[in-house]
Amino acid sequence: MSEPLDPTDETLGRRLAAELPRHAAPARLRASIAEAMTPRPARTWWLAPALAAAATALVLVLFFVPLLPRIAPADPVQRLARAVVSEHTRALLWGSRQPEIAPAGWEWLSQESGISLPKMFAGDDRLTLIAAEPVYLDQRRGVALYYRDVDGHQVTYVVLPAPKGVRIAPNDSRRVRIADRWRPALLVDNGFSLWAWNQGELICFIVSDMVSATDLEQFKDYFVRLRTATEPRPAY
Repeated sequence: MSEPLDPTDETLGRRLAAELPRHAAPARLRASIAEAMTPRPARTWWLAPALAAAATALVLVLFFVPLLPRIAPADPVQRLARAVVSEHTRALLWGSRQPEIAPAGWEWLSQESGISLPKMFAGDDRLTLIAAEPVYLDQRRGVALYYRDVDGHQVTYVVLPAPKGVRIAPNDSRRVRIADRWRPALLVDNGFSLWAWNQGELICFIVSDMVSATDLEQFKDYFVRLRTATEPRPAY
């Protein structure tokens, strides 16, 4: 016969500890308790706005960096070529400032540009003259003729006064022989190809986005068409 129940808490506690069955806690419960007891780091409520601000700054940098002025090349011909490419790109994006030039406007064009065009390529089955206008590039007045070919390429012909003493050297490695008559320099700038050559006191450029090997042969043909049919001269 078991002894009577001792009403004190101490005796009851001893009997419960001795007589009640014991079961091991599940491993998942142990892990949950340990995780609950581990101190948590302070909530980074500021992280999302900071990441958003950083992303915005990165987008602004990627947008504005191409618009920043690039270091001007030391080569004066390359520097003029870069100005011609900028004008060509502007015309591609925004169109010419003068939508069209009627024959009566050639005298005005000559006065404004300082370049006379007694003979000019007016277009053919491959190239269509879009517009002609005076330009001011690298602190020099000049003239630009805009053409579009049947494949949608825009071709810009620019004439500027050559800086004093600036000529493309006969032994310049960039020169390319075309039709056994001419040896213009082939320049590349910012994804565009340019023909550059001296013509008397002037320096002339033809620029387009025709940069592949296949395009280059057609670009040579465009040089021949424009060079043969256009004779720029200083107006003064």
